[in-house]
Amino acid sequence: MAVQTDIYGKPEVRYAGCVLDTYEHNGLWDSDWYAVCWDEEQQKIVEVEYDTTRCGGGGHAEIDATDDTLRAVYRYYKRIGRDLFDNRSNILQAKKARKGDTVQVIHGRKVPKGSVGVVFWTGYRYNYYSRMNEERIGIEIDGVRQFLPMEYVEVVGWESRLIRGKNRKQAIRNFAINSMPAHFRHLFIRAA
Repeated sequence: MAVQTDIYGKPEVRYAGCVLDTYEHNGLWDSDWYAVCWDEEQQKIVEVEYDTTRCGGGGHAEIDATDDTLRAVYRYYKRIGRDLFDNRSNILQAKKARKGDTVQVIHGRKVPKGSVGVVFWTGYRYNYYSRMNEERIGIEIDGVRQFLPMEYVEVVGWESRLIRGKNRKQAIRNFAINSMPAHFRHLFIRAA
């Protein structure tokens, strides 16, 4: 059936074979119903309002995604997952300092920039000025222990900690599968 809208007296059927999911958004006074659809022209996921309590309507949506649509959506999420993993999460996890790592100071006034030390503690501390918990790090430089904000240091040799190969592919695949609507995930999980 796809999405059939009848808002403002204009019946229209759209996104046949491309509806992935439906949901309702409840506002303070009104409710809106949306369909999550694959837009073939734009090659991305769109949300289409098909009914509302703001006016007489009678729209309807039915989940009817075809196999070709599901494959296109999976590839779309895989592309997004690859970009996020390669340009953000993989780099962030590799640069995250852990106990025992060798780090170099790159910011701040308390400890000279370029100083190299070993991490002996990581944790959080409440900052009364910003009213937030901030991530802190304890490093030992030439026998002297210093505590700094985590963003003031960089792990020496973090490039070697980047995830590559099978683990990289599996992380991207997991992102794509978990981004799919829950009722379609089982179609993409391989039998163990």
